[in-house]
Amino acid sequence: MVLGAVRTAIGGGLTEEDIRLISNRREQLQKFKRLLNDPDYFQQEESLATTRGAEAVWQAFFEANQWIFGYGLNLIACESIDDGKLERITTGADIFGGAGKRIDAIMRSKGLISSMLFCEIKTHDTELLAKTPYRAGVYQASKELGGGVAQVQKTVSKAQQLISGEFLTHIHDDDGTPTGIELSTTRPRQVVVIGSRREFTHNGRVNPEKINSFELYRTSIQDVEIITFDELYQRACFIVEDR
Repeated sequence: MVLGAVRTAIGGGLTEEDIRLISNRREQLQKFKRLLNDPDYFQQEESLATTRGAEAVWQAFFEANQWIFGYGLNLIACESIDDGKLERITTGADIFGGAGKRIDAIMRSKGLISSMLFCEIKTHDTELLAKTPYRAGVYQASKELGGGVAQVQKTVSKAQQLISGEFLTHIHDDDGTPTGIELSTTRPRQVVVIGSRREFTHNGRVNPEKINSFELYRTSIQDVEIITFDELYQRACFIVEDR
């Protein structure tokens, strides 16, 4: 009855699968919000995780909701490499054929020929800036943020060394079977998802020196895009609710 009423109202070919998809994404959006803002709920999810640690909670959530990355990291739609996990080994015994450097998420753009995107996922509570200013009004990037940037840069560098000289690379299953997927290896995009911009607020007001220091840092990093968890949540809201 509901499906028929909606079809009549919008005059389109809406299916039950469409409704299930929209409903599920709204539910996952609510879960995303609770993970960000409810420490007790996050701790509960952490206790249930098969792999302990805050990063494991986010890894599991994004594995189950790859659509958030698919439309949230750039204007080009992305997806997992081969309909598999986001977290992969990229050097050594890896998807390119070679012991193993892991990346939290490796994706490809959707198109006739795909390009690669590497992503490191930290936690929403990871500090973005050092606690104390370096100089008056000057805050340096935290050890965790600098380390995350260096980590994704090193992973990409090693992956490119492994497939050096090739403008296109072929993806293989774990047993060596070719998947038929070709990827462009020219300057893969690099992303670090980390922290929350609420770190820059105090009593509901924004510290302009902190936000300025952070923005100056992340816009100065060549080839690495730094996205905070609250920004990623807002992008997910736009996908689901157009807001």
